[in-house]
Amino acid sequence: MKEKWSEICLELSSEQLRTVVDTQQLFEAWTEAFERARNFSGGMHWKTAAGKQYLFRTRDRRGYGKSLGPRSAETEQTLDRFKRNKTEAKGREAALRGRLAEQARYCKAARVARVPRLSAALGRELWRSGLEDAVLIVGTHALYAYEAACGVQILSAARLETQDIDLLLDSRRSIELIMSEVRREGLIGILRKIDKSFTVMEKQNFRAVNDRGFMVDLIRPMPKPPWKKQPDMVGKKADLKAADIQHLDWYLSAPKLRQIVIGEDGFPAPFTVPDPRVFALHKLWLSKQPGRDPLKKPKDREQAFLVAELVTRYLPQSKFSKPELRMLPREVVQLADELIDRAKADGKSKLPSGFEPPDRH
Repeated sequence: MKEKWSEICLELSSEQLRTVVDTQQLFEAWTEAFERARNFSGGMHWKTAAGKQYLFRTRDRRGYGKSLGPRSAETEQTLDRFKRNKTEAKGREAALRGRLAEQARYCKAARVARVPRLSAALGRELWRSGLEDAVLIVGTHALYAYEAACGVQILSAARLETQDIDLLLDSRRSIELIMSEVRREGLIGILRKIDKSFTVMEKQNFRAVNDRGFMVDLIRPMPKPPWKKQPDMVGKKADLKAADIQHLDWYLSAPKLRQIVIGEDGFPAPFTVPDPRVFALHKLWLSKQPGRDPLKKPKDREQAFLVAELVTRYLPQSKFSKPELRMLPREVVQLADELIDRAKADGKSKLPSGFEPPDRH
């Protein structure tokens, strides 16, 4: 017997939605303040060389920086302005961080705190490290972003519970552009900021695992041609090395979704995930592949229909139309017929106005 939609997803109340929106807006304000405060990292001081004083701007804890010129009325004003702006920026960031801590209590009280604490912390660290656009969160954890975008909560724990998170490396982006500190520490360094017990597995070096058995997998699209040199690591030799998987380029060819989600502790985090339509079609396509693990096929199919239903009900601006899905192979786009037919078969499901099925011919 097919489940009713109310047994699958719970729509947030107006009060819950207000709490979520307030939290998301507060988080965006804090991230802006954090970035401004980070611009003042290091310091500015007088340095004596050859009997003269020079204004020196340091950029990191190692003392690297540059001279801004000899001491003068102009450089003295530069130093005063720097100190004033730094104090103001740090004060604003600290105040907004305190507001986030207060808001976290409201999120828990309103029962909108959803994402596992470790996963939410990882989302924030990817953003903080400048990897938000270079590393996507894919697999089951992407469902947290989709439900947040739709203002619902997926009720079945079995649909969301997982002991791993998949990270998709966008090999098209230059890893050299990433901050030097991140290049030095790598993805494993980011994970150890969250949980010091994370280690890279020796025989499966695309995977890190902590002492509770939670796994983080780094994957990337199979290069085309397969021998083409593309980045497969964020850091250096001791870091995770991405496993090559076919057809993940579909995720990277479509628009990405950046969604603020809320962790179990009430603190928000940014999740960058694939377009939900491409996610649904990819999962349905996977469920039909002869070589796919038969134990995974039912979950693939269930997630495909669930995400497609979320799109049709709550994201009318996203259409399963051929023009909008032109980045996918024709045979994959045509699988949308099955998703649409499933939605139409549910008498309680109403397709939004303007919903366009792909060309059947």
